Formats: sequence, C-alpha cells, structure tokens
Amino acid sequence: MQEGVPTAHEGVSAVPPPHRLEPKRRLDPSGRHEPPQRQDDDDVLTVDELVVWLRLSESTVLRLLSERAIPARKVGHQWRVRRGRVRDWLDGRE
Repeated sequence: MQEGVPTAHEGVSAVPPPHRLEPKRRLDPSGRHEPPQRQDDDDVLTVDELVVWLRLSESTVLRLLSERAIPARKVGHQWRVRRGRVRDWLDGRE
C-alpha cells in the first residue's frame, strides 16, 4: 500500500458526487431548461407494449393512435411509438 494514498475505507468514496451522475440539462429554443433526456426515451414500442405500459385496452390504444392523440408512426401496417414521445404526451408537452 502506498503512503499518502487514501483507501475507500478511509472515507473516500469511489462513487462520484450526485451532481456528476445527473444528465446535463439542455436549453430549449426559448432559453428555458428542458428536462434531461432519459436513456430509454429512444426505445421504440409496439401496440402490445403500449397496452401494458399505459394499462389501457388494445382498442383504446389503437383509437388514440389512429386519432393521432399519441404521437406515432406506422411502419407497414404496424404502429411504432418512441417511449420519450409518449412520456411527453402524458406530461402534456406533446
């Protein structure tokens, strides 16, 4: 063991301070801070996954998608939705 080098049991934490773990906040065009983007926001969901996540019936999810209430795209005959866009919609930002 080297002299003068603190070890973890001497009170030095190997975990960075909390401010270093938080995602950086971005400014939106108006200069306000946008909420940090979550890592799973780019996940693409199917109708079946939306049904489970939103705890809605399949017919309700399909109706919301066809009415464009939930922001989504059709790929062939199937709907695809980004998780982050649904979060924004749920929060009233979309």
